[in-house]
Amino acid sequence: MSGIVLDVVNGGSVWLLIVDTGSRIVEQAVERRQMWDMVEGEGLSLPGELVGREVELSEDGLTVEFA
Repeated sequence: MSGIVLDVVNGGSVWLLIVDTGSRIVEQAVERRQMWDMVEGEGLSLPGELVGREVELSEDGLTVEFA
């Protein structure tokens, strides 16, 4: 499912991506290391800079990809 990142929340041991899919708002848990890999991969400095970006989430919750 695809959507737009509305917020990125530091949950301590995991990060939460809050995503608007158009039909609902979903939360996607992301491990700390994976979050920093995504931030670096997008050429950003901080997780909060992911807000507003288009994201593709797998139905099983295991894959997060940015467009």
